[in-house]
Amino acid sequence: MGAKKSKFTWRDIKAALQGQNHEDLIKLVGELYSLNKDNKHFLESRIDQTAGRLEPYKQIIDDAVYPDIYSNRPIQIAVAKKAISNYKKSRPDDLLGHLELMVFFVERANSYTVDFGDINEGFYTSVETMFEKASELIKQADPNVHDEYIPRLEQVVNDAHGIGWGYFDGLASMLNELYASVDWDEDKIQFH
Repeated sequence: MGAKKSKFTWRDIKAALQGQNHEDLIKLVGELYSLNKDNKHFLESRIDQTAGRLEPYKQIIDDAVYPDIYSNRPIQIAVAKKAISNYKKSRPDDLLGHLELMVFFVERANSYTVDFGDINEGFYTSVETMFEKASELIKQADPNVHDEYIPRLEQVVNDAHGIGWGYFDGLASMLNELYASVDWDEDKIQFH
């Protein structure tokens, strides 16, 4: 026989929490913090206003898309995407943080294939999709954001030259579209 589902709803939990005193709520949050890494990262990123708030997420992304080749661990795109998603949930208004994690994902995944060779079509599709999402955020951002992130994406495309599966062509096409969308000065173009 399977476990019975709780009949509690968020409304029930919220009502119960509203009846708690401050110390009990702090204790409950502390218990949630200690329960697992996702809760810990969520609470830390919600409280931390420094750039360091991204580091736990970057570490997860790095371990997932650029695993140590001697550890015999596979590339885990879903784990890296989940880290980005979890950060978005903890800081929904931090678009620059979202962008930083997306570009970092693209940079590290691209470095892996450049360093170790051909992966598979699913890997390249995932990297292209993340590149596209990052490009969309850049298009909506201020020009000072363009100056920081477009050169990083240019480096990814330059490094990807010669990689198959239409990967390089897809990235180059998206980069050219990004140039046009933000009216990028031709003198700044570093893509060759």
